[in-house]
Amino acid sequence: MMKTKIHLKTYPKLLTLVFLIFSTTSAYAENLRILAYGDSNTWGWNPVAEGFPAGRHSDETRWAGILEDRLQGILTDHSVEVIVDGMVGRTTDINSATAVGAISGNDFNGKTSLPASIARNSPIDLVVIMLGTNDMQAGRERPAELVAKAAFDLADLARSVDKPTFSFYKAPKALVITPPALGDTSLTPLSGLFAAGEEPSKSLSTAFKAEASKRNEDVFIAGDVITTDGIDGIHLTENSHQILGKALSEKIAEDFAASLNN
Repeated sequence: MMKTKIHLKTYPKLLTLVFLIFSTTSAYAENLRILAYGDSNTWGWNPVAEGFPAGRHSDETRWAGILEDRLQGILTDHSVEVIVDGMVGRTTDINSATAVGAISGNDFNGKTSLPASIARNSPIDLVVIMLGTNDMQAGRERPAELVAKAAFDLADLARSVDKPTFSFYKAPKALVITPPALGDTSLTPLSGLFAAGEEPSKSLSTAFKAEASKRNEDVFIAGDVITTDGIDGIHLTENSHQILGKALSEKIAEDFAASLNN
């Protein structure tokens, strides 16, 4: 019987290869990395009476921070990390007509930015997408049905980003969140941008449910648990961030547990 000889000089390379394979299968399976991809309500905009400029809620009080903390408490045998990519003014797939300082109009397009965000933060197990509110700004006034279609197209795009930038990381799963309907936007100067979207935004939940059913996909309706309770009628208070993060953690933990059993 022939014996295969391995030159001593090849051992370091072989051990490195074994380590890489092991660390990207067994160790990776013990972690859960989530990308929260959205607009100002993912960034954490803290609504103010002046409308803007505004700061943001702290990492610990934003819904993504609450999600991470709650999931870690539920999935005690796993390491959980929620990475936030939230950008003020981001749309599903519409370029902004104007630049804002060094930020070009194309940079506000969620479709354009998503693949690079996944690649930059990979490995990612799940992309959570909450976009659509800015699609209803004055001058765009996109129907809820088209907003829903664009949001689910983003989820499909996320699932297509396989082995990004020469890596071996698999494409992530994706979950679409329906943004809550706009409230009374008349109390701050932001009304000029968002008043036109108040009425049509009330149809977002129905439209997103219909699109999810058409594609046989899951959807999380944020409006079932929160409202846009900030003074501007657009953004979330700390309390709503808490509620949303908690509700999402329960949903994702259930889905994650089910995936382990499949």
